[in-house]
Amino acid sequence: MDIEVAEQLFPNVLTIITQLCATGVLLFFAVKFLWQPGREMLAKRQELMQSRLDDAESLKAEAAQDKAAAASELKDMQSRVKTMMETAKDEAASEKERILEDANRQAQATLDKAAATIEKQKAEMRRDIQREIVDVALAASTKLMGEEELKEQDQRALESFVREIQDESDR
Repeated sequence: MDIEVAEQLFPNVLTIITQLCATGVLLFFAVKFLWQPGREMLAKRQELMQSRLDDAESLKAEAAQDKAAAASELKDMQSRVKTMMETAKDEAASEKERILEDANRQAQATLDKAAATIEKQKAEMRRDIQREIVDVALAASTKLMGEEELKEQDQRALESFVREIQDESDR
């Protein structure tokens, strides 16, 4: 066995050139058919990712605007509800006042009517008592005196006496 060490240590130049040519052909076909489509595919993928990022940013901005609008609308609704509540309270208070005033007016009218009725009854009773007093006094004076003429004078005197008493009691 004769193995030459020099052949083993140094590669064959023809083999190296063949391998370099084969690698060049493979590299040529890879560049020609794979390099450009791969770059285009990567560019499309990058564009897709960028468009998705842009869409996400625009959606994020829209969401922020929607959130701000919703917060503004919520504050507006809260202020409207507060205003409505205050208005309802004011209306309820005014309605309560109106009802109380009506009730007070009705009660006062009833009291006035009762007072008028009482005054009317008092006046009637005074007139009745006055007549009775006059009649009793006339009857007593007629019996005592027996004269008709004195009867009219006595009646006038008694009526004026009763009026004086009545005036004094009214004061």
